[in-house]
Amino acid sequence: MEGLPWVLPPVAAAIVYWVAVRRTAGVAAVVAVVMVAAAAGVAAALGESPRTIAGLALLCGGTAAAIWASGRSRRRGRARRSAMDAYRAGRSAVPDAAADAERLRLAAELHDTAAHRLTGIAVGAASALHVTEPALRAEALRHAAEAGRLAASELDSLVAIGAVGTDTAGAGNAELLRIDALIDSWPESAVRYRRSAEFAAPQVAAVAYRVVREALTNAMRYAGGADVRVSVENDGDRLRVEVSDSGQMPRGGHGVGDGQGVGDGQGVGDGQGVVGLGGGHGLVGLLTAVTDCGGTFTAGPSGTGWTVVAEFPHAVEAPPVRRAVWRGRQASDGALVALALALSIGTYLLPDDTPAASEAQLALLMPLFAVHAVPLWWRRRTPGRSLAAALSTYPVMLAARAAGWSVPPAGDLFLWGCWVELALVYAAGAYGGRGRGLLAPPAVAGIGGLALALGPGITGPPAAAWAVLALGLLIPSVLVWALGRAVAAARTRRRAAEQAEHDLLSGRASAMVRAERGRVTAGVRRTALRHAEAVVAAADAGRLTQVLAEARAGLGALRDLLDELRAPMNGEDFPPTLVGLSALATRADAGVRCIGDRRPLAPAVEASVFTVARELVGAAAGSVTTVSFLPGGVAVTGRADQAGVQRLRTLADACGGSLSPVEDGTVWVWLPE
Repeated sequence: MEGLPWVLPPVAAAIVYWVAVRRTAGVAAVVAVVMVAAAAGVAAALGESPRTIAGLALLCGGTAAAIWASGRSRRRGRARRSAMDAYRAGRSAVPDAAADAERLRLAAELHDTAAHRLTGIAVGAASALHVTEPALRAEALRHAAEAGRLAASELDSLVAIGAVGTDTAGAGNAELLRIDALIDSWPESAVRYRRSAEFAAPQVAAVAYRVVREALTNAMRYAGGADVRVSVENDGDRLRVEVSDSGQMPRGGHGVGDGQGVGDGQGVGDGQGVVGLGGGHGLVGLLTAVTDCGGTFTAGPSGTGWTVVAEFPHAVEAPPVRRAVWRGRQASDGALVALALALSIGTYLLPDDTPAASEAQLALLMPLFAVHAVPLWWRRRTPGRSLAAALSTYPVMLAARAAGWSVPPAGDLFLWGCWVELALVYAAGAYGGRGRGLLAPPAVAGIGGLALALGPGITGPPAAAWAVLALGLLIPSVLVWALGRAVAAARTRRRAAEQAEHDLLSGRASAMVRAERGRVTAGVRRTALRHAEAVVAAADAGRLTQVLAEARAGLGALRDLLDELRAPMNGEDFPPTLVGLSALATRADAGVRCIGDRRPLAPAVEASVFTVARELVGAAAGSVTTVSFLPGGVAVTGRADQAGVQRLRTLADACGGSLSPVEDGTVWVWLPE
């Protein structure tokens, strides 16, 4: 039992370290506090004085904080290596994922730009074939020629530049006016339209136009002849777009991802049907587009009909800024501060061979100890100023002792706390500029040598002692500074290598995207564009039956092309990148929105963002996940179930981040860079 007091401290330290590596920061912190409380309790049970108990608690607390921070650093390092392994394992799939995202984007463009026009032509032609009045047939031919030319023009733009782009061009007011023109040119007359909004941001107005167009097209397919109401109005600080119909025809695939074909042969106009585009993908694309604008999108049954509602904020949403600094790298700085305070103050509280420091001495020393220790918190951000602040304590102590104040020698504090200066010298080499960093070693050597030379026990001329001591301190200071410079150089090389790898992958992905775009546009030329041009030729020639046949054939060709574009990726292998996240979200009928100043992320951070977002995207079809680029890190917001929350909490903690519940099952995950 005599050796038990010597065994318990290393056992307790090992337990704290193990828990800090294996468990979350909060759990590890609780274990550390329990260990410190146990040590203080043992001292109290042995009858030690309150001052001794306080000193022991401080020393144990500072040591526990340092061990906790060391374990946390190991945990973050393991998480980073795991994320890097995942990134490297999946990087070969980045070009394929980029091509997949481009295919899905082009599918949405094709669906939005040509489907509604060909559908309108087919419905109008089918209806006109059932009437004998020449004027109505002539009007149907005129509409077919006009809509066919527009469809051909839009498809030709897609072929020419690989992206239609018409939905995002122009000012917001011009885009809202396009909704007016869309209603005026609509082939069905039972549309009641109201627009009180006069202006919206260009992106918002463009997506609002898409919402109205898609909803009207679906109403034509499934509720031909029904009453349709369209409203575009301001609702407080939001733009609200609503399209609803009375649903006089049987529904056949309005829903988002309902598995039924759009226009599945349930008679449109002539009872023979219009070949559709399948699966509700148009509404899924709208969900993504509305989400990208910061809005909300819903589509579903309303009585006997169907209602589509999209709401957009007028103002640009500011990303939330919340951080958990005590879990990440800042925790190491805080632990160093705690250790420095504990070693200095705790030592003076514990009894030894010298008289105990009085309360007056402690009142003077504690602020000096704080000034000496607290700069460790800013060692990465301002290493030069932090070092200057720490070194300022020694001239103050020398002056106080020269004035006759009862304070310990400055040399004693330097001998006991010189590791603080060395940590700041290392930071000057690792994080400071070259010019200022060079001054750190001689500054420590000069002031530290002076503090030691003027202390008790030094014989001989003070100047000579100062020179010898300063020279002796300069050597380890330069070595520590050089180590910091070497680490900084290695960090720079690593970042350069990561950037080069990122650029190489981006180049490969861009090449794959261009190749995929060329393949798709070639398919558009062979199919939909050819039929759209044939519609125009037939309409100009007055052949209404051929107009209907070509419109149906064009829709059929478009459907086949869209089915091909929407085919799953080989193996559904999504790389842990933002490109892979975009493809994953689209495949899961979910939306992912990126806000803030989007920038390239370090591979480990990007892989961690993907892992978190994947958990949120998979929570429910139609869900929306937001990725916010903030100063110092990335926040990911979305819905998660209870099991998902626990997994996300563990993942965020391992990355030095945190998880915060928001409301209604929504969580906010912070991942520092």
